[in-house]
Amino acid sequence: MKRIAAICLGIAMIATACHVLPDGEDQRLQKGGLVLRIADFYVDAPALKSAALPDTNSFVLTVADLEGKVYYQGLYGERPESIMLSEGTYEVSLVSADYSVPAFESPQWGAEVLVDIIANETTRVLMECSQINAGIRLNYGNRYREMFGTSPVRIVQGENSLLYTVGEDRYAYFPPGEALFEIVTDTETKPIFKRTLRSGVNLTINLDASSDSGESIFEVTVDTQAIYETEDILTDGTFFQEDGLTPRTAFCVDSAARHVGDTVWVWGYIVGGDCTASNVNFFSEDISSATHFAIAASLSASKRSECMAVELSKAAMRTELNLVDNPQLKYRKIYLRGKVTNYMGSWPGIKNLSEYRF
Repeated sequence: MKRIAAICLGIAMIATACHVLPDGEDQRLQKGGLVLRIADFYVDAPALKSAALPDTNSFVLTVADLEGKVYYQGLYGERPESIMLSEGTYEVSLVSADYSVPAFESPQWGAEVLVDIIANETTRVLMECSQINAGIRLNYGNRYREMFGTSPVRIVQGENSLLYTVGEDRYAYFPPGEALFEIVTDTETKPIFKRTLRSGVNLTINLDASSDSGESIFEVTVDTQAIYETEDILTDGTFFQEDGLTPRTAFCVDSAARHVGDTVWVWGYIVGGDCTASNVNFFSEDISSATHFAIAASLSASKRSECMAVELSKAAMRTELNLVDNPQLKYRKIYLRGKVTNYMGSWPGIKNLSEYRF
């Protein structure tokens, strides 16, 4: 799994038979004690060392059964020494403060795990709490300032929004999901593009203006184990909506999956290869297959479900794009025109590739 940093929370869950029930009573009603402990913070990336680590005592701890009945919910630091539970399966979750409303400098951490409580047995689980909301930072270029002055961009997500002013340099954090970016001038508000914000991904957008073509240019400029990403975008102030008809308006991988049967433009990052119906080699070892590669909407992709396999059936395409002979294509962003269809199992992929560009 690709990750810049994680906070490893070691939770020891100890279930012991605390009551002896009379003969004839349902032994499933025996209770066990759930005892939780959090290990020391583990930080393995410089990017996180300058940030304030969250106080785990302020994390919200929730213990619930699979039907949603809550047996404990409260601050981790105020938890009881032992939570008595009947035998069964429970969902244990930890989450830092609720940041459902967009805000600056408010990364949210969390994790969840299913635990089987069995009398007379001890269950120990190691949880890794990672960032679960999405960060956005905008850098305004000189041409943008010449064309739009100090007009800020408003980032809109559902009924919530946040104004990102020129000169601001902090990350703004949002729940995962689609967001609309719009320029706010003295006389009007102009939508310019949309992005899908992803859990655990902190995206920096270098926003500049183009006085001629209004072309949208995307380039990954930070190759880090996936949760800090950068895009360069040029805009003439007009809105570009994904429709799959041109490279500029190409569908991202997530959107393309909803267009099975159509021949369209799709963009994605080359995140691996050697695909099967259940796995992708995310460059954890050398790529062995020259017949296809995998793309995803984010460099942080770590699951088969986040990827599309791209078939290289034509000789020229295979020569130019296969990862065995072209390892320099690792993590490149690519635009592809082909037919969206099931490929490598039941997952949507791209076949009949006719054009591509970087």
